[in-house]
Amino acid sequence: MDRRCFAILCHLLRTIAGLTSTEVVDVEEMIAMFLHILAHDVKNRVIQREFMRSGETISRHFNMVLLAVIRLHDELLKKPQPVPNECTDQRWRWFEVHICLELRTSNTTTLVLLDNF
Repeated sequence: MDRRCFAILCHLLRTIAGLTSTEVVDVEEMIAMFLHILAHDVKNRVIQREFMRSGETISRHFNMVLLAVIRLHDELLKKPQPVPNECTDQRWRWFEVHICLELRTSNTTTLVLLDNF
């Protein structure tokens, strides 16, 4: 992540999610610890050594940033929009969906095509 993206993420977490600095740790350091834990899959002990903070402080701030990111889910995640049936884009023809009915008997399984979307 470059500095610009990091600054944008910090700004979003401050303004929209309401993340604030504490007496000991500012927002940028909280987010840096959070991203380091997620990106490198490290334990609390490693972050204690690299950021020179107690395990309790790291755990508390990780949870604060996690809750702030969860509050940002409407901004960060886009709702999917269905592809219309009359779409002429050739890239979508491979994803045509069929409704199938699976009929199982004692010896065989039969798939029956019911409808195309």
